[in-house]
Amino acid sequence: MSIELMAAITPASSEALSASTATSKTAGPGEGFMRWMADETQALNERIGGAEQSLAQLAAGQNSNLHQVMLDLEQAKLSFQLALQVRNRLLEGYQEIMRMQI
Repeated sequence: MSIELMAAITPASSEALSASTATSKTAGPGEGFMRWMADETQALNERIGGAEQSLAQLAAGQNSNLHQVMLDLEQAKLSFQLALQVRNRLLEGYQEIMRMQI
């Protein structure tokens, strides 16, 4: 991953974190995380939609920048894999809590 891409990702993540921190002070327990998760899911959906759109434009001959299309597709793929791993970890944590004896 190039430095430019990493620099582009870092500010968005810190903005999302500061926004979720600000809402968690006024929201009830767990609402800050739910809002953050909903925002990240929406961002993932938009990233995948943008990658599909750029691929469709490439297939139609409207976009000749294959390199950018492949970068968009790879970013969407990595974002989806990250979301899937977060879901798996949350599910494992929930299952572990359910196995605990009271």
